[in-house]
Amino acid sequence: MDNNTPAEAGDSPAGESSEGSASAAELAQVIGRAVVAANGLLITAQSSGATSASRLNVGTYQVCFNTPVTSGTYVASIGLPGNVTNPPSGEISVTGRNGTNNCLFLQTFNSAGALEDRSFHVIVVV
Repeated sequence: MDNNTPAEAGDSPAGESSEGSASAAELAQVIGRAVVAANGLLITAQSSGATSASRLNVGTYQVCFNTPVTSGTYVASIGLPGNVTNPPSGEISVTGRNGTNNCLFLQTFNSAGALEDRSFHVIVVV
């Protein structure tokens, strides 16, 4: 179907099931999520599947989960624990942690690009 052809019954955009819903196997599954305070404290009330978090150095953190995360996709964002005011501006990077299959290595930065302690949220999906 091109852009000038009217859609017919049963047509669907590329990649979508014509039945209108994906199977459970096709959906991403969260294998862990963590909210971590700037001091490295894991906020357990807002986390699931995360077993620990620690601040390793200024703006440098490790977050570990109860299952391997090496086959997952990691998404992290600067954010404060709880439902509070806006977090400070900044950036975050995340990658798998060398030497373990269950942990992530994260670094947080201020808007000038210098390492700085920041609270953050991270999620792992497969």
